[in-house]
Amino acid sequence: LADAQSQVKQYAFYMKRALDDGNLRESLKQCSLMLGELRTIALSPQKYYELYMHVSGELSHLEMFFAEPSRHRKSNLELYELTQHAGNVLPRLYLLITAATVYVKSKEGKAKDVLKDLVEMAKGVQQPIHGLFLRAYLTQISRTLLPDAGSPYEGEGGSVADAVDFVLQNFTEMNKLWVRMQHGGPARERERREKERRELRDLVGKNLLVLSQLEGMTLEMYRDVVLPRVLEQVVNCKDDIAQPYLMDAIVQVFPDEFHIQTLQLLLDACPKLKSTVKVGNVLASLMDRLTNAAKESQEMVTQFAAVDAFGKLATCVDDVVRAQPTLDAHERLLMHGALLSFTIATHRERLDHVDGVLASCAAAMGASSSNGDDDDDAGDARDGPIAPAMIVSDPKGIRQLVALLTTPLETYDPISVLRMSSYPRVMTLLLPANLRQLAATIARAVLRGETRVSTPEQVETLFKFIEVLIRDGDDGGGGVDEEDFEEEQGLVARLVHVLRSDSHETQYELLVAARKQFQSGGAKRLRRTLPPLAFEATRLGRAILRDAAADASAAPPAAAAAALVAKTLQFLHQTIAALAETPAPEPALRLFVDAARLADAAGMETLAYDFFESAMTIYEDDISDSRAQKSALSIMVGALQPCRSFTAESRETLSHKSIGYASRLLKKPDQCAAVASCAHLFWSDAVKDGKGVLSCLKKALTIASKARVAASATGKGAGDALALHIAVLNKHLYFFERGVDGVDAKVIRELLEHINGELANDDTPAPPDVEAYYSATMRHVKHQKLRGGEIGARFAEIVA
Repeated sequence: LADAQSQVKQYAFYMKRALDDGNLRESLKQCSLMLGELRTIALSPQKYYELYMHVSGELSHLEMFFAEPSRHRKSNLELYELTQHAGNVLPRLYLLITAATVYVKSKEGKAKDVLKDLVEMAKGVQQPIHGLFLRAYLTQISRTLLPDAGSPYEGEGGSVADAVDFVLQNFTEMNKLWVRMQHGGPARERERREKERRELRDLVGKNLLVLSQLEGMTLEMYRDVVLPRVLEQVVNCKDDIAQPYLMDAIVQVFPDEFHIQTLQLLLDACPKLKSTVKVGNVLASLMDRLTNAAKESQEMVTQFAAVDAFGKLATCVDDVVRAQPTLDAHERLLMHGALLSFTIATHRERLDHVDGVLASCAAAMGASSSNGDDDDDAGDARDGPIAPAMIVSDPKGIRQLVALLTTPLETYDPISVLRMSSYPRVMTLLLPANLRQLAATIARAVLRGETRVSTPEQVETLFKFIEVLIRDGDDGGGGVDEEDFEEEQGLVARLVHVLRSDSHETQYELLVAARKQFQSGGAKRLRRTLPPLAFEATRLGRAILRDAAADASAAPPAAAAAALVAKTLQFLHQTIAALAETPAPEPALRLFVDAARLADAAGMETLAYDFFESAMTIYEDDISDSRAQKSALSIMVGALQPCRSFTAESRETLSHKSIGYASRLLKKPDQCAAVASCAHLFWSDAVKDGKGVLSCLKKALTIASKARVAASATGKGAGDALALHIAVLNKHLYFFERGVDGVDAKVIRELLEHINGELANDDTPAPPDVEAYYSATMRHVKHQKLRGGEIGARFAEIVA
């Protein structure tokens, strides 16, 4: 290349010097020698292109010289004839094209005749690379010379039809040269030749671009002349590289309006392409172009509907699959994915079209029908024996298939999509590992929108499609990455909250249906999926009670509500018991307590007692950590205190059980606080038992005193022990303020004297926080004394 460029520079220098001298003959001689460098066959197409650009740039100087008759004193016709005397055909034709430019621009020669002459004479160069670049030069030069509509050369110089004929003829010859390159060497160099051909493809495609830019190009001319001739050349060349490139070029360079009106012509050519051509890419490119047009203009959507574009495209996809049985899975998925996007863009309301596309895809991929029979949906693309299903396992195919299945979920109501007959058929093409990914996508789609799963049938449908997330396989869920597993089960748990019905009876059935699906999961899954079911059942029970209280109608509806609450409570007990067996003792205990409060609100004392009993059984058998015990006991006492439905005997049993648990806590501070809290069990709207309150307070004070003794013996913890006494003092003040029998001023004064004595002890000074706690307590006492009335009189008895 360097040697050739050096020679070009030398000849160009002599040519330009001759031009400056007005020496026409010497200029043509030096230019011919320069153009002779383009006769080389030693350069690759890329290097040859660099040389061609250098030479064509220098030719512009000659063209400007030709355009000034005063410098060369020749007519344009004489120049045109003179350039034909060059010795070698390639330089001669370059010179001829350059002279023709000036000849046509002067209007001494008719554009149509000169261009026809040039395109015919260019056949004299049959070496593929030489001929392609020569005709590329002709295309470049002739763009301003075509007798197009509105062009200065229209009329006597020809018509748009002449311009079209010239470009088509040049395109045809260039394509033949381009295809011929494939057969110009030994088989071992095939890959190199294919690479070189791909580098040259734009030279051929520029002719189609010129056609699309003609001002006089009408739909009629495109439909009747241009497209048939181009497609004829595409189909007849039978080349693996030319056919897909030229089909894609047609799709990209001509306007959408032309494609709409000539869609059938274009589609009819697709099945005729060579079997080794990736026609799926061609069709997908066309459908993507049409989809974008539909998204940009509603008018285009109307035009698509008028010509039944979807029907034609769907038929063509099936015809291509039938005509090319060796078509790989990627192309089949690519075509159907593009067809799906098109139908969504043009017929968004037609969910049956989406189902048809999926059915066509399932048939094309060999997926069996859901009932095991052969499927004839969407113009079944299979004939003869049924081929085995193309299970998709490579990353690219997985992305294509998942995208195909995900697009409807993102566009339509997910439940409606899942009820389509073809959706599960397409899903069978995925491996189990990829089904997890799709199942998670389905769950996200349901959660992302405002979807309501409102019937048991819909629950069954939804969970059938995500069963890989809710049922244990052979690995029991252990084969999945722990982080992914947690995320998946979080999605499943959130799905429980989209089970919604305006009818309480139906809502109960939804929860039953969901639990039925979850039961096939192992303990690891149930620990995450059963709690939301229990929460939803509790919410349902409260809603029933609320609506029943607001309903002023007769007793039968109230009786029906009570029966439904009883069923809900039974459901709750079964669900929470199953959760406790996983095991998950702490969540199960909390849920049992919540259920007990619901049963109490419904006035079902036996069920409420049973729930508390279950919670306490879990406490005794399964909770051993001291912090967990403290928290659990606090929850049970807080839930039991406001209950109203218990008989005195049942309440006493549960209360004393709680006191027993409190007194057996590991740490003294925890014991003291828990026993003191149990005092509230004996004083509420449902019960007024001063003796029980006083008994608990005495036990708490005894525990605090033992803590003080232990602190004195060990020499540490004295401040904490004193804080316990202050806490017990506050409990006394609480019940004293409420007038509980037995909690009188004398008891409080004695407690105050003890605390003051401890604070005055210089050997064990109290920590600052304890002193602040006590000071706040005393400020409260003084405040109550100043209130006046019965409370003020009662607190005045306390000598602070």
